[in-house]
Amino acid sequence: MIRIAWSNLRSASGRLSAAMIAIAVSVAFIVAALLFSQAFGDTLRNQVRAEWAGADVAVTAAASEDPAAVADEASPLTDSMRQTVADVDGVESAQLTESAFVAVSAGSTSVTGSATNLPQGQTETVDGTAPDSDDELMLREADAKTLGVGVGDSITLAEFDGARRSAADGPSYTVSGIMPGSSAAGMNLYLTDGGLKSAPGELVPDSIRVVADDGSDRTALAEAVESALAEAGAGKGVSVRTVDQVVEKQIESLSDTSDMLSTVGIAFGLLATGVAALVISNTFNVLVASRTRVLALFRAIGASRSQVRGAAVAESLSLGIVGSVLGVGLGLLIGWGLSTVVRTFWMPEFAQMSPSVAAFVVGPVVGILVTVAAGLIPAIRASRVPPIEALRPVDVPAAVPRIRWVRLTLSLVLGIGGIGLCLLGTTSQSVLFGIVGCFALFVALLVGAKVFVPPLVALFAGAVGLITRRSPAVKLAGRSASTAGGRTASTTGALLIGITLVTAVVVGSSSLQRTLELATAEDTPVDLVVSTAGHSGADDEKIASVLDDSPIVEERENVPAPTASVSVGGTDGTGDVAITSAEAAAGSPVLRSDGYDVDEGTILIDPRSVGLDEAETDVDGQTATVRLGEQDLDLTIETSFDVPAGTALVSGADAKTLEAGAGDEVAEQTWAKIADDASSSQIEALTSELDAVGASGDAAAAQHRAEFASMFQVALSVVLGLLAAAVVIAVIGVSNTLTLSVIERRREGALLRALGFTRAAMSRMITIESLLMTLIALIVGAGVGTFFGWVGTASMMPASANPVLSVPWTQIGLIGVAAVLAAVLASAIPARSMSRIAPAKGMSME
Repeated sequence: MIRIAWSNLRSASGRLSAAMIAIAVSVAFIVAALLFSQAFGDTLRNQVRAEWAGADVAVTAAASEDPAAVADEASPLTDSMRQTVADVDGVESAQLTESAFVAVSAGSTSVTGSATNLPQGQTETVDGTAPDSDDELMLREADAKTLGVGVGDSITLAEFDGARRSAADGPSYTVSGIMPGSSAAGMNLYLTDGGLKSAPGELVPDSIRVVADDGSDRTALAEAVESALAEAGAGKGVSVRTVDQVVEKQIESLSDTSDMLSTVGIAFGLLATGVAALVISNTFNVLVASRTRVLALFRAIGASRSQVRGAAVAESLSLGIVGSVLGVGLGLLIGWGLSTVVRTFWMPEFAQMSPSVAAFVVGPVVGILVTVAAGLIPAIRASRVPPIEALRPVDVPAAVPRIRWVRLTLSLVLGIGGIGLCLLGTTSQSVLFGIVGCFALFVALLVGAKVFVPPLVALFAGAVGLITRRSPAVKLAGRSASTAGGRTASTTGALLIGITLVTAVVVGSSSLQRTLELATAEDTPVDLVVSTAGHSGADDEKIASVLDDSPIVEERENVPAPTASVSVGGTDGTGDVAITSAEAAAGSPVLRSDGYDVDEGTILIDPRSVGLDEAETDVDGQTATVRLGEQDLDLTIETSFDVPAGTALVSGADAKTLEAGAGDEVAEQTWAKIADDASSSQIEALTSELDAVGASGDAAAAQHRAEFASMFQVALSVVLGLLAAAVVIAVIGVSNTLTLSVIERRREGALLRALGFTRAAMSRMITIESLLMTLIALIVGAGVGTFFGWVGTASMMPASANPVLSVPWTQIGLIGVAAVLAAVLASAIPARSMSRIAPAKGMSME
């Protein structure tokens, strides 16, 4: 058995090389994913440890089974509790840390973060010093890069109101120092205790950090602190743990991100491995077919079925071992490269890649098992070759039925069931039904590939032949691909997987983004609202010039917006608000929807614009008195947090009534429509230009859409990058199949050369064969992938939403071009080999 396997390996080493590359790529994918996710987890652990550096014991609020109740209760951590802890023997110092959620602004960059105390013992900096005055702060290196600031620069903080308003009205702080690394969760700004008290936002106690005396045991100190709090009657609702325990707890909560990253990487690695399995199985099937006479001779001289089968399994096992070893090495290189890229362009403190047992076990085991499994059916087929096959003429193919009824029936049953589940998933908004349905339909396609692919190849070849005036190269390419139906179907199936998934991701992402955009447009139909209210010396001509010269402004419309005094009955809420109506811009292209539909006698207003805080914003149905000049109008309040800043909307009739009281001079707002592909930085730049000419621009709606688009593009790029491995393996499979086809058809090639075929025609025949398989995979894959994308979108949307199918034709076209180029590249080496067959040498071969 071993000798047979060794003989087979030596004779087919060239044919097995592509299959070995396929398994190496898939194993490398899994190894790299595990290594990178482990480095990511190590980074999170290092960040958490750095935040608790210098402390020994921590007193934190205990977790509650009712988060809603905790939100309504005051924090149990108080300064008196801190004093109780500080009086415990063995405690050197105790610090009550607090934080406030704030809006952070530096230059044109606006983000959110937490203002907090500078923890005791954490004064290490890479630049500058720790803050020593109340108007200074310190932040971490990664956060400084995000804001684009350095030591001596100014950062403005403001209370975050949930609407992403500018932080320009809050206090400013000077950056005194920059700490190494980055925060584990969000951006942290470290201030002195006095500076924190002047910071905007509500301060919430986080913990009491306890530093132990030299030589004190952390566990014993934690027990002593817990006892002291219990004696003082302050132990209820708090948890006392050593810093080591706190760090482990936080790492455990953060590890879900790392685990998810690992799971996603392994999932795509298994997908690539599945494609590789098709390539490997196809390779072994072709090898068995090409070795029929040799295997029959082995049987004739005494080899048993088990010996032939065992030799085939040993061959696939050897291939799996060698391919997995190569994959581990390649995975190490990929993991190291990813870690280097992250440290260079994203997180300088990203942990160094450290080899793990899981990475060196999971990847190779999966690769070896998949390779052996893929070779089992060909091995069984090899053991069934009877000795009489050694005497059969080579050119007599085994008879096969024209229609594989069992395979066709199974494919139809799975396909109908899959489509039914997909439709059920879209109508019931069930992601589970959608996923199961798509999977069943996909399996139906792969099972039925041997039924529909060969006829389609012959049909497409005939159509191309008509266009090329019955070119012999096209006709022979179609005949060859359709005759070897199993080989062609397997190769096309591998391509089909890659193209279908890529199309599904692209269409699904585009459809989901478009659906969300339309849903958002119902509430915020205006991208940008430009107002001069509150600005003295505003120049309308300069404002118009800024908007007209901006490359991202598509349309603009001036609408009447007089400033009126609005007071909410039964509350202290009052303020000057611009009053306008969406009917003033009815029919204008600046509106993205028919939103802001306000009934007569109603006012759509953000309660915060009249000075009401979050606890007083539930004023729906109450009466608002709007006073403009000598005109008073009582309107029923309809609360909305989506109206432009400082603006309230009324019906067209009510707007005319108020404008009449304003006299001849009615102030105006400019509403503008922003281009769909505008980026967040472009929108921020536009609002800065408007501010420079004395106008305020509320572009919250456009910013949200740009952020959604950016998020989708990042996710799309990541997923397409992960799918690239499967596509590369599929292309390797095409090249491998064509190479084996050339080896099988040397006598045919020699005969064609003897009959007058030129080298160019021979090469063209192989390329056309590759293009025919790719064309089928492209058409079927694009169609099915589009269906999958729509099913995914419709399944994830709530019942109240209207899912929209959005097909990005440009990206689909690029997929088609990439597939054609891949087909041409995959056929390059086989086509060259076919064209170099010498007539005399080829005819002399068995």
